[in-house]
Formats: sequence, C-alpha cells, structure tokens
Amino acid sequence: MIDSITGNERKVLELLEDATGLAASLEELSSKLDMKIDSVRSLLESLHQKEFVELEIESVEILILTSEGTTYGKSGLPEIRLVKFLSSQKKGISIELARRQKGLQADTFRVALGWARRNGWVKVSKENGASQLVLTEKADDASTYPLQDILYRAVEYHGRIPESLPDELRDQLFSRSLAVVQSHPKLKRLEITRAGVEALASYQSQDGVIGDLTPETLKSGSWQGARFRSYNLSGPVRRLYPGKKHPYAEFVDRVYRALIGLGFQEAKGPLVELEFWNCDALFMPQDHVAREVHDIYHIKTPKGPGKIAYPLLLQQIAKTHEDGWTTGSSGWGYQYSEAVARRLVLRSQTTAVSVRFLAKHKEAPLRMFSIDRNFRPEKFDATHSAEFLQCEGIIGGEGLTLRDLLGYLRAIAESVGVQKIKFKPGFFPFTEPSVEGFIHMEGRGWVETLPGGIFRPEVTRPLGIDFPVLAWGIGLDRLAMAALKIDDIRELATRSLERLRNIPLR
Repeated sequence: MIDSITGNERKVLELLEDATGLAASLEELSSKLDMKIDSVRSLLESLHQKEFVELEIESVEILILTSEGTTYGKSGLPEIRLVKFLSSQKKGISIELARRQKGLQADTFRVALGWARRNGWVKVSKENGASQLVLTEKADDASTYPLQDILYRAVEYHGRIPESLPDELRDQLFSRSLAVVQSHPKLKRLEITRAGVEALASYQSQDGVIGDLTPETLKSGSWQGARFRSYNLSGPVRRLYPGKKHPYAEFVDRVYRALIGLGFQEAKGPLVELEFWNCDALFMPQDHVAREVHDIYHIKTPKGPGKIAYPLLLQQIAKTHEDGWTTGSSGWGYQYSEAVARRLVLRSQTTAVSVRFLAKHKEAPLRMFSIDRNFRPEKFDATHSAEFLQCEGIIGGEGLTLRDLLGYLRAIAESVGVQKIKFKPGFFPFTEPSVEGFIHMEGRGWVETLPGGIFRPEVTRPLGIDFPVLAWGIGLDRLAMAALKIDDIRELATRSLERLRNIPLR
C-alpha cells in the first residue's frame, strides 16, 4: 500500500487533529512547525488537493520593505550613519570629508544630509570661509528615531511592517520608497477532514520509500519489492516561462514564412525615400488632394535634392502626369516639377519598394514582397501609429485578375489564424480596380487591413511593364492585433512581462 501522506504532511495533520478550526497566519504555522513559509504553503495546498484538510485563504494587503528599506533596516538609515560619524569627530568637519566616508558617497550622502538637516540634527556653519557640518542639540534624537526602529523590526519579521503605524511614518516610508503595499495570503479557516484523520491513523514512516529512480537503483535491483512515493498528478504545478521571441516578432516571422512558402522573393528599400518613388511613380499627382491620402513626413536635414538614377523613367512619368503619355489616360493636366520629385521624405508606404523592384524586373512571371517600416503623421490611438509595419506584395503575369488577388490576401490572413474576412470596392490613386479588405477584430469589429488592387497602366507602362500586376499593402500591425487577440495597437510593443508571458505561441 502506497503511503498517502509524507512526514511533513503528518506534522501538519497532527497540529490540526485536536483543533475544531485554526485561524492562524502562515507565519504562525511556520513557527509552530519550524518550517519555511513557502514549505508550509506548499504542504497545505497538497493536503487540500488530497482532501485531507479544508482550507480557506483570503488576500490581505500588507506593508513590505523594498530592497532599499531592507538595506537601511540592516545597516541603518543614511542620516543615522551620518550622525554617528559626526559624533565620533571632536569638531565639525567639511562636507567633502563627510561625503568620502564609507557608505555615504554620492546619492546616499545627499539623502543623509537632507534628512539630517530636516530633522534638525546637523547644521552647516562657516569657519575660516569653509562650510562645515556640526551636530545640534537635537542630534540625540537620532538614537531613538522611530523610523529606524520600524525598519529594524521589519527586517527581523521577514520584511513585514506592523499594520498600526502613525500616518506620518507611513507617508515617510512611501515617499522615500522604503515600503510597498503587497497582497498577502492569510489563513481564514483550516480544519482536518475525516479523510485526513484516517490518513494520519494509517501513516507509515517514509524511511526506505523511493522517490526517484536512479541508474544505481536500477543496476542494484534495490527497487524490487520497494515502496514508491505517491504523486498527485492532478495537483497544480509551478508555471514555467521558457525563453521565446516577442509575440509580434514571432507573428512577423509567420507571415514571412507564409510568403516564402507561396513562392515570393523578398525585396528591400530605403526608409528615407524620394517623393519620386514614394508618390510620383505611383501616379499620385504633385498638386492634387489625392496626395492627402498618404500624409508624409518631409526631411529637413539633409534638404536634398535627392538623385534620380533613371532619367528616361523620370521623363516618362512626367509625361504621364501631364498628359497621360502613351497610357491611354489624359493624365493629371498640370506642369510636372522635377524639384518636387527629388525631395526627400520618410517612406509612407512600402509600395515604393514595389515600383523600385519593377523598374529592375520587367519579365513575367514575378512575385515580390517586402515587410518593413513606414511613417505617417498619424494621431496615436488604438488602431493607428506614426510608425508601422506594412507587408507589401506584388504578383505579375499574364491572365491575372482581381479574383487572384483576393485569394492571395485571404490565404495570407488565414495563415496567421484570421478567418473572418470581407472585401468591398475601394479607391487608391495607383490601382484600378481597388479593394479594401476588412478583418474582424474582437472588441473592435470590422477593421480595414487588407488594401490592394491592380496597378494602373499609368504606373506600369512607364516602368516598361505590359502585363497585369497585382499589388497589396497589408497593415501588419492590425493583422497582428486580430491574430494575437489584442484590441490596442500600442500593446504590440508592450514590455509588460506578465502580458508577454501569457500571450501563447501559435
């Protein structure tokens, strides 16, 4: 028969056997059992899981010393140490000499001098033109300083501070960061059950009981006929927090792997971009309200102008803006400015990477993606940020249609666990037809996240492309919010360990 209680559990049950109910703190039990508090808490939880005790624990708020308070409780407050040092001197000493004393350097000395003067224990006097520290008559009060007495007693009581304190002392503990309020478990009721009484009566010594199988035990054969310690497999276990990537970084990796798996190649582009690539090459007019669709950060230093390494392309895009060139469009009907095209901006969209890519890669089929940062003067709120990640993608080839684009957008969203998706017609200066893809976000409803379309001839023809090119610019931040089930974009950059530990890996 396997024993159902250990030797330490027996001690607890024996303490409870003659009691009709025990209202005691964990500290009192720790003292009576001569065990550490954590060990007592673990034993009570184990006995409760086995239904050998009835246990009620309530949470109470207590004052606990901080690390700084503990240090001062062991070595003395800085102002006390300063007074003791000055008391050992026959006369006043310079501030600099006092500062160099062991344990009173830098910030500690400033604290010591500040509180010693506030309490009226020391004063600064002038002697031969030099400032000196001297004790006052009140310095005797330092030997019976109530705050120091509280810290001494708290250290002896495992850092816990007595509950009944004058408001002045309590305020001083908080203002000096010597104590904090903590939630603390307190026993409300603890009784032995009938099953516990029976387990205690049938207790057998644990001597000779095997708790762990070792190679030596197996080789010697001593395990044969031996008794083995029982384990409660249904009881709670300590949570483990193994190292892992930041959840948002892991999410971006998942999107990256999904696109590589779909046959895409990655491309990169500069964060400081020319308006030529960021706007003009995308048929966004220089003097049209449509440019307000993408508000832009302009670079003050360096002012530029930037260099456009494609003079023929510049001419063709200028003509497209002015009169449509050979695209079949009438253009925007204004005088194109090369000076505007050469201005430097912070990239507002990774679509600039797409047109740079198409300027070098003109053969079908092609598949390209870019996951990178963009910048817009957005007002910070739950779904907007001035800096954000965008997942840009283009697919070029004969016979491609809008239906193909919708399929790719849906596949990318579903690859990260987002299932609720819908589309509606949209408008963008550089695609026609255009769509806006919405995903359903818990707590936010439908949020626009998957914009895309087919590049207009005004974009592709100047680049030398004569086949359909599908394009999208997915807002990864919003997609991550849906996948990670958070409702505030600012949480993607959280440094809260509790929050990071509890976001599951997918």
